[in-house]
This record gives sequence, structure tokens and C-alpha cells, in this order.
Amino acid sequence: MSGLTKARIAFGIAIGLLLACALVVYGTLRGLNASEVRVQHAQQVQVLVGELESAIASAARARLTYVFSGNDAALNQYQTAVARVPAKLRDLRQSVKDEPVQLSSCDQLEQLITTRIGLWEKSVALRRSGAPEPAGQPDLTRQSVVFAEEMIAVTQAMRDEEANQLAGRRTAAGFNFLLTSAILVISFIAAVWLLFWHYRLQRIELIAREQAEKETIAAAETALAAENKAREAEKAALASQAAARHLSARLLHLQDEERRRLSRELHDSTGQHLAAAKMVLASLATNQPTDRRYADCMELLDRSLREIRTISHLLHPSGLEEAGFSTAARWYVEEFAKRSGTEIKVDIADLPERLPREVELTLFRVLQEGLANIHRHSKSSSAEVEFAAEGTQLRLELRDHGVGIRPEMLEQFRAAAVFGVGLAGIRERVRELGGTFNIDSDAGGTVLRVTVPAPQTVSSNSAEPRLRKGSSPGLNS
Repeated sequence: MSGLTKARIAFGIAIGLLLACALVVYGTLRGLNASEVRVQHAQQVQVLVGELESAIASAARARLTYVFSGNDAALNQYQTAVARVPAKLRDLRQSVKDEPVQLSSCDQLEQLITTRIGLWEKSVALRRSGAPEPAGQPDLTRQSVVFAEEMIAVTQAMRDEEANQLAGRRTAAGFNFLLTSAILVISFIAAVWLLFWHYRLQRIELIAREQAEKETIAAAETALAAENKAREAEKAALASQAAARHLSARLLHLQDEERRRLSRELHDSTGQHLAAAKMVLASLATNQPTDRRYADCMELLDRSLREIRTISHLLHPSGLEEAGFSTAARWYVEEFAKRSGTEIKVDIADLPERLPREVELTLFRVLQEGLANIHRHSKSSSAEVEFAAEGTQLRLELRDHGVGIRPEMLEQFRAAAVFGVGLAGIRERVRELGGTFNIDSDAGGTVLRVTVPAPQTVSSNSAEPRLRKGSSPGLNS
């Protein structure tokens, strides 16, 4: 059982005890009120008995005065007192109507009073007769005294009965008072103890909640600190990735510069030297027309010059800087188709303005790497090259009809895993320009698609590109 449940039970019991105390107090007050009513009733009975005795005594005194003196005033007092006796007796009977013992005493008292009043009436009648000493008067007086003693005995019995009842009620009231006091004290102490226990349980619960809140706050702070560390680590990773991309871009730029330098060296130095050697050898060959070695050397020099020009162009195409991407791309595709024997459908748009040097170089490297991969891996005899400006984007797309790329390798590429040095370099170049580089492949072939942001002056709506469509001749055309 949890502390909160115990606290609720203790509070409920305490409230129950307080309610029980309230009920006991209410019952005690009602009992005290009833006792007070009974005391008042006993006092009232005693008062009524006294008044009845007083009225009887008054009538007796007035009768004796009248009998001995014959005073009419005494007779009037007697008659007035006798008239009061029945009313007092009725009041007494009404007061004790719920007490059988007292009612029996009232009946007995009524008989005695009636008999005694009868004797008084006879005595008064004798006195009215006018005889100086009426016969029977002493006897009537003695009988009246006897009845008076019996009446005193009855009234004393009624007083004693009321006194006994009052004493019993007082004893019962005292016992009830002591019992009620004991119950109230015990209940109050128990309620106070239960309320104190409830307070302690509530305090323990509050302390536990505060501790839990502190632990929750500490856990939240720990989680926040861990999250901040994770964010810092993420920022560091992003910074590291940005630094890596910057370094990669720098390396690619240095690679392009080195390729340009080598291209110039091969074209301007090695190519010129081979051309000079060819000129010297040609002058010597004219003097020795029958010597085949001169002709073989001339053929080797021609082949070397062609290779030098091809390598120089592959390292850095001079036409790219002179004529722009569209023209250089068409020339390169045509030369590639001739060398590889691949039939290539070309759809390259002419743009109204030259693209930035970085964009042209990136697109050309994508074209070079894509065609090289088609030749090396696709086993396709045909391909398609498409370049166009579409709104704010430039799109270059290469498609072959070969064997495609295995799904697991394609997933590795899409997950940015290592997937060939050439494609990784292309992806970094395109990412530096803020573009996208995607490869889709199935059993029907592979599509390499690159999009880069177009300069503001170049758009599909304003460029109105002039397209050159057709198939570049291969070895089989």
C-alpha cells in the first residue's frame, strides 16, 4: 500500500472519528436537555404537590376558623380554598399522566381529598345550623385529621417517588456525561493522532515528489547536457564535413590546375619538340628515300603527336575555355564515339551566354567520367547525352542501355559510401556548386543525372537554345 493511500485512509478515519464525536456531542446535548426537562418536571410535580397541600391547608384553617368563630369572611376563605383544590389536583394529574405510580397516588389522593372535603362540608353545615355546640363536630374534626395524615403520607410518597426518579436520572446523566467525556477525549486524541499521521504521510509523499522532481530535473538537465554535447558533436561533425568538402574542393581545384599545367607542358613543350624532330627527320628522309626506317620514324612521330594532343585535351580541353561547354562537349562526344565505337545520340543545347568557369569545368568532368564509365562498365553499344537549361537549373543527363549497376552497389552510392574515385570526385564537384547528382539503374541500363543552379542570366525561358540533334558516328557507322 502506497503512502498516499495510507494518508487518505488515515484522513478518512480521522474525519469519521470527528463526525462520531459530533454525533456523541449531539446525543449528549439531547440527553442533557432531556435530563433538564425531567428535573424541571420533578420540580414542577413537587411544586404542584405543595400548592395542592397549601390549598388544602388553607381550606382546613378557614374551616376551623369558621367553625369556632362563625366569621363569614372565614367561610368565604374556606369556599375559595376548596374551589382551588380540584384545579390543583387536575394540574397535578396532568403533570404525572405518563407516570403510572404517580397516577395511582393521584387517584388515592383524590379519594382522600373528596372524603375530607365531605367531612368539612358536614362540619360547616353543622356550624350553620346555629347550635352553640353542635353534636358531632369534634368527631368530624378527628376524622379530618386522620384523612389529613393519610393525605400527607400520599403526598410525601409522591415527593419521594419524584426524588428517587430525579436521583436516578441524575446518576444516569452523570454516567452518560462521564462516558461521553471519555468517548470524546479518546476520539479527539485518536483523530488528532490520525491527522498527525496523515500530515506525516503527506509530508513524506511531498518529500518523495520533490525528490522525484529533483531527479527528473537532474535527468532532464543530464539529457539536455547530453543533447548539447550531441549538438556540439554534430556541429563539429558538420564543420569537419564542411572542412573535408572544402579540402576536397581545394584538391580538385589543384588537380584541375595541375592538369592544365601538364596539358600546356605537353602541348607547348613536348608537342613542339616532337614537331621539330619530325621536321628534322623529314629533311633527312628526303636524302634517303629508300630507307624505310625514316618512314617508320615519321609514322611513330605522327602517332606520338596525336597521343600528346589527345592526352593534353583530356587533361584540360582547350576548346572548353575558347568555345564554352556546349561546343566542347559536342566535340568531345564525337571524338569519344570515334575512339570507342559507341553510337551516341547527342542533344546538347546552346546557351545565350557563357557559363562560369567552375560550372563549365564541373559539367565537362561529369561528361568525361560518365562516358568513361559507359565504355568501361556498361557493355552498351549505344548511349544518349542530353544537356538543357530548365528554369533555374542546368541539367546534364547520360543514359546507356547496358547491364546496369548491382542494387547493393547502387544503395552504397546513395548512402554516400565509397563508390569509385571518379564518381566521388564528381559528387563533390556538384555539391560544391549546390547541385544534385543521382544515378538510377536497372536491367535496362543506367541514367546519370546532374543538376546545378543556372546563373541568373541563363534560363529556359530566355535562352531559346539552339539544339543540335543526331547520332555521332562510331566505328560501326
